[in-house]
Amino acid sequence: MKGNFEGLLKKFKLIAKKRWIEGVTLGNGNIGLTFEKEIGKKIDTNYTPDYEDIEIKCTTRYSRFPISLFSLAIDGPSNKEIIRLNQTYGNYDKDFKEKKTLIRKIRVNELSDLNKKYYLSLCLEGEKLFICVYNKNKVLIEKKAYVELENIRKHLLIKLKNLAIIKASKKILNNIEYFRYYEIQLYELKNFYTFKNLLKNGLIEVSIISRISKSGDNKGRYCNKNLVFQIKKDNIEKLFNKVTYYNYDENNFKDFQII
Repeated sequence: MKGNFEGLLKKFKLIAKKRWIEGVTLGNGNIGLTFEKEIGKKIDTNYTPDYEDIEIKCTTRYSRFPISLFSLAIDGPSNKEIIRLNQTYGNYDKDFKEKKTLIRKIRVNELSDLNKKYYLSLCLEGEKLFICVYNKNKVLIEKKAYVELENIRKHLLIKLKNLAIIKASKKILNNIEYFRYYEIQLYELKNFYTFKNLLKNGLIEVSIISRISKSGDNKGRYCNKNLVFQIKKDNIEKLFNKVTYYNYDENNFKDFQII
């Protein structure tokens, strides 16, 4: 196997044997943060892989949400494009009425309705991925903000050369979340050419995100993620080659309990 898949698989089996594990926090990201704690990874905001050369994505048993691959800042033409787009085309937040938010999923060459006033789309042109804005009559009014394809390529090859998708069941007791990790799927990235074609054909989606934190120390502040690249679970093997698979319940049937 390329990558340290054997090392991660060994750790996964030990974690799966623990059965229900108390979550480290509440809300978004708890399933992943809890697993990362179990493998000894500290919380960080680095764009390097989670475990040596392997990126880890955790999901619950029946989740239908796409897999978030990575996020990138908009490259230009200014270094504050996400703020400009938000202030120009966003909606005022219902809780912080003096501030705007801009959250929309967009694809290449497909118009996505925004606030019934505008449409957003992505356009691949030359070596750039542009964010295009159209008016309500679907007439192009701007094509300014962009990401360099080379930056996407570099990020992809650093972050997602190897991928682990880990599934878990979840239960809540006394307002505390617990997770039981039962399956791991290990993959290798095909290549950037494949990624680009999937992006071009709309199978890789991009969410533009400029939102406001609603709790914690950053309450009321912007927590911009710029662009988040995502793929549906059914399309994972269009971008990655499966290396191996392990399901704890299938290999330990006597201990298996349906929840």
